[in-house]
Amino acid sequence: MPKSYIGIASWQGLADLQPERDDTLSLVHRSVRSCSHGIGFWAVLGDADAMSIQTLFRTGQRREAMLLLDRCAKDIGQILPEDLRPIRPH
Repeated sequence: MPKSYIGIASWQGLADLQPERDDTLSLVHRSVRSCSHGIGFWAVLGDADAMSIQTLFRTGQRREAMLLLDRCAKDIGQILPEDLRPIRPH
């Protein structure tokens, strides 16, 4: 069954991915504000896809995790920052 996730993408790939809960958005918002190279997003993923993405992320394969998320997401969109600034490597 598809579920909603909140995450952070950076020029290195996936930086975080959490199931959407009441506190998740505020955690992502703080992280994006403190780090100038991340973009907050939401995505709708099936359970098996989310597990595969999280496995790649946990094993340090951040770019691969982001690519898989992009391919598997039923819906995806940017939520933070509001100014749509580009991601810049540092």
